[in-house]
Amino acid sequence: MDRINLKFSQKFGSHWIKVKFYKKKPNLKEGKRVEGVRFCEAVKEAIVHPILLDRKSISCEGAQYALGWRSKYKNELLNNCHDKNQIEIKALRSLLSNAPYFKKPFEYIGLNTKGEPDLIISFSTPEKIKELIKIYNYRNGGNLDVSFNSMMPICGDIAVKSYLEKKVSLSFGCDDSRKFSGSGRDTLAIGIPNRLFKVFVD
Repeated sequence: MDRINLKFSQKFGSHWIKVKFYKKKPNLKEGKRVEGVRFCEAVKEAIVHPILLDRKSISCEGAQYALGWRSKYKNELLNNCHDKNQIEIKALRSLLSNAPYFKKPFEYIGLNTKGEPDLIISFSTPEKIKELIKIYNYRNGGNLDVSFNSMMPICGDIAVKSYLEKKVSLSFGCDDSRKFSGSGRDTLAIGIPNRLFKVFVD
């Protein structure tokens, strides 16, 4: 499982990033600790070298909330989103109420650190994701049940949701996440929890 991201890359193309949640600081020799980044931006940077995140690493207000590091932040987050997107507070409140978040946050998050991950994330093409969905359909005999949220789409709707619900998650991202993750116009994000790895690769 330590090289599961490479197996997915070999079979489905693109880069796959391992995500591991730690309750306490891991004893790792690798893992560059960064500050002032967005979660989606850190996922992109983890392609080059392993990343170790903590609550001081994340500059994005939405990611701070989704990861449970600013739990009493709903009003400020709503106001900031309203000012930025000119969406009614009532609609934003409804979106936020459906956005996944950690009630009990982890102390650290490893991106491409050694060991078995809790999930993997990729920014992939619709063609490759179609292949993944077909495999899921055929091996499970059912449809892939997904929903989309434009608030905290990568940190919340991919990383947190895949971990909590143990399901495959998809996201088109938001304007900021697409910009900072370097996503092309022909890509979307996918998250796969570790209990489903063997559905897709041996």
